[in-house]
Amino acid sequence: MEKKAELLAAAREVFAEKGYKAAGISDIAKRSHMAVGSFYKYYESKEAVFLDVYVAENSRIREETMRRVDWQDKPEAVVEQLFAVTFELISPNKILAEWNKPGISQLLHDYYRQEEGRAANAFHRFLIQTFSQRLQEEGFSKEKTAEIMKVYDLIYYIDMHVTEQEFPGYFNSIETLVKYFVKGIFSK
Repeated sequence: MEKKAELLAAAREVFAEKGYKAAGISDIAKRSHMAVGSFYKYYESKEAVFLDVYVAENSRIREETMRRVDWQDKPEAVVEQLFAVTFELISPNKILAEWNKPGISQLLHDYYRQEEGRAANAFHRFLIQTFSQRLQEEGFSKEKTAEIMKVYDLIYYIDMHVTEQEFPGYFNSIETLVKYFVKGIFSK
């Protein structure tokens, strides 16, 4: 195994056990059986390695979410499943819980706001494709689909800028907004 991959695997273990704040570079170096100085050959900081760990962990959890949601169910049921599975998988995960914690959340939000983060976010692309296709299958015109997907862009924007810390009840509020928005779209 390549040294950087070993370091990344060790960092994932340490962050999963301790969380971002309590984890130290020395903990990561020790777990990967390398000197602290060697850590800096691969990463410039704890923040840099954490970002790589977070992106990989987020991708792993989102792939699991994609597998567990029944995307053919009624639209409002899909939204309920999506939020329930997301909550179930993210809540106990110390790495992904950092999304809302001061000290590192700004780095994470900044990454996913940038084009690189959006492009690397397979779950984001999957949702756009899945919901656009579903809207078209339901008979929505391309123009109406584009208009509705603009609301999805707004929700993504909100998710990249607001944390539970800044807006208590954020997760439940965004779930309610999405659920009733989708229910309204598909009610005939």
